[in-house]
Amino acid sequence: MANPPLIEFRQVSKIYGEGEAAIRALDHVDLAINTHEFVAIMGPSGSGKSTAMNILGCLDVPASGDYVFQGIPTSGFDRSQLTLLRRHMLGFVFQGFNLLSRTSAVENVELPLIYRGMAVRERRERAREALALVGLSGREHHKTQELSGGQQQRVAIARAIVTEPALLLADEPTGNLDTRTSVEIMDLMTRLNREQGITIVMVTHEPDIAAYAQRLLRFVDGKLETEVEHRRRADHVL
Repeated sequence: MANPPLIEFRQVSKIYGEGEAAIRALDHVDLAINTHEFVAIMGPSGSGKSTAMNILGCLDVPASGDYVFQGIPTSGFDRSQLTLLRRHMLGFVFQGFNLLSRTSAVENVELPLIYRGMAVRERRERAREALALVGLSGREHHKTQELSGGQQQRVAIARAIVTEPALLLADEPTGNLDTRTSVEIMDLMTRLNREQGITIVMVTHEPDIAAYAQRLLRFVDGKLETEVEHRRRADHVL
């Protein structure tokens, strides 16, 4: 029997407002993403891509339809259950890094493990291992302001993967980076997907960044308009 997709939308809709002022951010969307995939989501402003990302991250819930995670519908989950799913199964990478400014790299990476109640020695070792995976061995004790933008995003990625999440959600991960650094970050994410088997869903407005993914989902007016599989850009250079 085939394994179910890691995540599914089953006729998911999301409506903001009421009556004539109602906005249908998502309109009966069906999608499925399998374990170990790297998927990019694109679409113009107001297309529904950010709403979809918020639901995938358990930061919002559908108005109708169902978000299914590892074969389990989440429609019956209360707020505390969604929080636990987010804490234990998901990792997040943001455009703005969202690091604590006066805190070292290793302390930033440890934060999700503190919320889990992990012992100091174990979480410090796990944080060091995650920083090594993203190429920051030797910079564990550098403060955020002592790191370049690319290094800060690497710390943010290490923080996202230190909990060994089932799904990594990246929202415009190269939006604040120059072209050269963007390529470095995307090469890193591609390597984490390929070598560590991390499932990645990434929102981007840049076609050259989306080209690193194995599959592209394009949203328009709250609907999943196109779904394209392609040979990702990194495969041409590796």
